[in-house]
Amino acid sequence: MVTIDPAKEQRLHRALDPFFEGTVTEQVEYTAPLTRLDALDLVTMTPSARHVSRADLNDDGLLPDEVTVSVLVTAYQPR
Repeated sequence: MVTIDPAKEQRLHRALDPFFEGTVTEQVEYTAPLTRLDALDLVTMTPSARHVSRADLNDDGLLPDEVTVSVLVTAYQPR
């Protein structure tokens, strides 16, 4: 599966910095159960869909039955 670039947050802040300033940042994280169909839907709506075949996704054990949702939320205000 494709992962998130670890420098993504810094790139975003640099791009927004001339126009906006971050006012508050909060980490939101929780686990959620997944059905097999849910897991397939999640994979197919991401760039990972281009890197795995349908046969790979049908392989037992590849798709999780639970996912950790982890989002860093930042509010910005205009400078």
